[in-house]
Amino acid sequence: MTFDVLTRDQGEPGSRTRSGLSLSTLASASGSDGDVSAALRAEARAAVEAELARVRAGGDVLTQDTSDTSGADPEASGGVPRKAGAFVVGRKEADRRAAARPTRDLGSVAGSVAAAKARLGVGHDARSHAPRAEPRVGSRVSTERDDTRLVSSTAESAFLASAAPLPKSTYGLLDAMRDFPGFPRTPPVVLTSEHPKAYLFRNFLTAEECEHLKALAKKQLAPSTVVGTNGPVSSGIRTSAGTFLVKKQDDVVRRVEARMALAAGLPEANGEGMQILRYDVGQKYDPHYDYFHDTTNASPRRGGQRMATMLVYLADTESGGETTFPKARKPPDFDAVESFDESSTARRPSTEWSDCAKRSGVPVRSEQGDAVLFWSLTDAYELDPGSLHGACPVLKGEKWTAVKWMRVAKFDGGFPEDAKLPMPSLSVSRRDSGVESERCQDEWAECADWAARGWCARNPEFMIGKKGARDSKGPACPRSCGVACA
Repeated sequence: MTFDVLTRDQGEPGSRTRSGLSLSTLASASGSDGDVSAALRAEARAAVEAELARVRAGGDVLTQDTSDTSGADPEASGGVPRKAGAFVVGRKEADRRAAARPTRDLGSVAGSVAAAKARLGVGHDARSHAPRAEPRVGSRVSTERDDTRLVSSTAESAFLASAAPLPKSTYGLLDAMRDFPGFPRTPPVVLTSEHPKAYLFRNFLTAEECEHLKALAKKQLAPSTVVGTNGPVSSGIRTSAGTFLVKKQDDVVRRVEARMALAAGLPEANGEGMQILRYDVGQKYDPHYDYFHDTTNASPRRGGQRMATMLVYLADTESGGETTFPKARKPPDFDAVESFDESSTARRPSTEWSDCAKRSGVPVRSEQGDAVLFWSLTDAYELDPGSLHGACPVLKGEKWTAVKWMRVAKFDGGFPEDAKLPMPSLSVSRRDSGVESERCQDEWAECADWAARGWCARNPEFMIGKKGARDSKGPACPRSCGVACA
């Protein structure tokens, strides 16, 4: 198969004790590609089942904090690697707390969770990143929102407290999370551990945020272009319509951009202006790279090479329109056929892919609010050929996406042409340190909250997997989950 290669255009509760899931002891159980094996998932499942049995027998129970932090201003969170963290208020304090605590039992995170809740704010809609207003007496809208929040909280709590086997397929897990609040309350799922490193976020944007971005774009859509050495040019391999939004154009755009930066662990200033794209039936974007092949676009003056891309789907596409990573290796059980008890009310994830998406690599569906974050550069700052990606033709309906490209330094920062740009680290941990407490850190400020609610057992590939971290060199939340980094 031959690809034309071009760059994009510019522009519940439960007691938790240390599980003993030492990753070093599980190295032999992992596949050659580093993904967490069935043995690790089985051991994690056994651990949570044992914990639940102890709770039912009268063991200590960690009281659930039902306040929702998903509406906290993402800029107030410190989930950014240390070098990039100079741009984020509060990272030093988070580092100080992390360094002071030993690798610990999951039940010991209650205090940290309470502190995080206080820092991030209180009371937010379960599926909204906007602060929750107090319901008015007799307000039907407020009542409906309260009902939605209750259903979402109940579904999430039931999933996190359950000892039932995890769905094997990637979309089986994502489907179980369909009604959960989005990031930063809910952690991402590892899409591929490397080549490229990619996460998939469920409900990253709310429906309201998606519609707002679409409305802004509809005012100024134009045929899309691709990057040429001397500027944007038209090309038959990209047939969508699009437009660029001004950075921090309004409160919604500012909030979305801040959340994107937080998820990537890169300073918001490194991001280019957000591009909104619309694909009609038959429109597509052939496989390409987001990194530049010339020195002009990747110059220090512009902020250097593109390091990461965040792609958010603003609408459900009826058929086709999948994003594909042709060179990526599918994780084990990516397309596993799930078995369901006939009495189960669980959703059965769709396994329908377009012919384009079936050809090779890893496909991603266009579902409103979901987001893919992937890196075009490795942690050694080398171009990653595995980041080749494309957009399959839309077969029915429309596809809408919001794209944010992130540079290694401040976008259009005007650095001198001979400047050696500061390269942001993808790791909070000091991987080369001989001191365990420095080498094995939580990579996300939200880890304590995620661990307290049960995500160590319910999302093991990310939370405790050997390549869950952004640099694919350790788990995402080892200290909060009580595992070693190997």
